[in-house]
Amino acid sequence: MKYSTIIYGFLAILGVFFIALVLTGVYLNEYKILSVWLFLSTSFTTRFGLSFVLGGIMLLTIGIVGIGRQYFKNHRKLFTVLAILLVPPLIFTSFVVGYSFAISSSPAPPLRSEITQLTVVDTDPLILSVNVKAITSKDSIIDQAWVFNDNNTSVAYCFNEGSVLPAGSEITLNLNFSTSIPSGNYTLSFATWHVNHGSSPFTIP
Repeated sequence: MKYSTIIYGFLAILGVFFIALVLTGVYLNEYKILSVWLFLSTSFTTRFGLSFVLGGIMLLTIGIVGIGRQYFKNHRKLFTVLAILLVPPLIFTSFVVGYSFAISSSPAPPLRSEITQLTVVDTDPLILSVNVKAITSKDSIIDQAWVFNDNNTSVAYCFNEGSVLPAGSEITLNLNFSTSIPSGNYTLSFATWHVNHGSSPFTIP
């Protein structure tokens, strides 16, 4: 029993460690610290984080069930069923709360780029030609572009298929938003998970 408790206790601690590791990565805005990239791509990051969270929940549940069964010998089956039904949802809920707190309190990532030139190529649909210059020593990815109006409401969106912006370089992006917007003043902003890119105002006459 002594050695079983140690083993199950180790599994429970390992599960807590996995979950805490993901929350730490979210708070620091850099999953790169978790494994010498890791930020190879947004999809890889998502799979990596999800695997650690699910693995952590599974290990923690196994640890709790294993330890509890040794202290509820007369009701092992009942305890096991209740633990499997209740523990994972409680852990997941706690993770969501912790994740929300980490996101809200995490420091803003440094600005990675600036828009040096923006040209309205067409308005029906909206097509923009944008020169983007890297201003840090790290490569980054630009995979989303948003257009906001004067009320800071999104009026157009474009997925850019993960364009790579090498450190110290300048690239030109042709953004097709597949939608038309009326005359007015707007702001173009780039968005990538945990990466801060520049924005630029423009006007459609």
